[in-house]
Amino acid sequence: MDDSSIPSLLSSDVQGNSNLDLEDELSSFRSQWQQEIKSRSPRGQPGATDSQNDYVLEQAKVLFLKGSQLEQSGRLYEAVEFYKRATQLVPDIEFQVDFTSLHGPRERQESESSIGSVDNEELEDKLMEHLQSLQLSEDVNSRKSCHPEYDQRTTHISVLPVELLNYILRWVVSVDLDMKSLENFSEVCRGFYLAARDEGIWRSACQKVWGSNTGKCKKFGGWRNMYIQRPHLLYNGCYISKLSYVRPGEKSLDNFYRPFHVVEYYRYVRFFPDGAVTIMTSPEDPTSVLPKLKHKYTKDTGMLTGVFKQIGDRMTAVLKRVKTKDQTIPYYKKHQRQRNNNDMEMTYYVELELSNVGKKSFAKLQWIDYSVTTKYMMTGQENTCQLLDNKGYPDLIFSRVRSYTSSSEIPLL
Repeated sequence: MDDSSIPSLLSSDVQGNSNLDLEDELSSFRSQWQQEIKSRSPRGQPGATDSQNDYVLEQAKVLFLKGSQLEQSGRLYEAVEFYKRATQLVPDIEFQVDFTSLHGPRERQESESSIGSVDNEELEDKLMEHLQSLQLSEDVNSRKSCHPEYDQRTTHISVLPVELLNYILRWVVSVDLDMKSLENFSEVCRGFYLAARDEGIWRSACQKVWGSNTGKCKKFGGWRNMYIQRPHLLYNGCYISKLSYVRPGEKSLDNFYRPFHVVEYYRYVRFFPDGAVTIMTSPEDPTSVLPKLKHKYTKDTGMLTGVFKQIGDRMTAVLKRVKTKDQTIPYYKKHQRQRNNNDMEMTYYVELELSNVGKKSFAKLQWIDYSVTTKYMMTGQENTCQLLDNKGYPDLIFSRVRSYTSSSEIPLL
């Protein structure tokens, strides 16, 4: 053997011994790790007693149910935090919670007193709502929302995930709160019925209508029942009333007779979910006036625009007359008219009350107050005139206008 080959042989022997040492060390580490896992208690705490394990399990259950409550109310970010805390205590807490045992009232556990933010009674009520929604959406979440009646080559809507179908329904409802289209969608099949009963959509609709005054849906039994039973305005159409009066005409040349004229005109009131309101009085037929009220930024002669606030079944609005540009008036007369109009400012105050029309809920508005305050800019004097006489005005009846919701610009958020 050559002397030069001796170092290479020695190095290869050393390398082989080091590999064997690494494998032995790795195998010993694995065995220690497995023994450590086996030595742990079922709750994941080494050396824990049964009472301590039960205490940890109860805490994990409370945290998990609180996360389920937040998830049901749409507060997903906070729900994830509670879920994380629950799984840190008990990794398989999802399978440890017995939902069926929470149907009836139960006594407050001592372990739950450590979490002061959790109200057990409210938690049970929310849990019942959550179970009802799960029961409704069980078929939708586990299987397809619907099945094609006949075989077809094209892609059927049943292949869409439930989340995507829910998002499409939010576009159907849109910010105009077209709940009528959502109800029509639910009449197609059982799968669509379950999808249209999604509590998240109805909760968003309630928050869009009442804002910070939405409150809780507990006493109504659900967000959909709350939207149906609680008084609210309708936004996918217009409230209309027809008025008429008799005006005497001029006498004939021979004074033999004197004609009387029957004058008819319409009053339109359109509400928008963001708090805007438009009132327009016109003798024109509704087919020609309603398209003008589709958008709140439309300006037309005789139109009043403003804001409204709903409290209970009463609606109060403050409006001002829209200023329009008249191109037919000469410049010098237009300047004179503008100066005269700036001499006074007119503000209209309207108060209406919601009521039902037969089976249609909240489809009628009754006049409570209608006045105008005129402020003279030169002197600062204000005069208030009551426009509502003893006879009152005819009630405003709601009429759905399909062109208002034929297209959606923003989904319901």
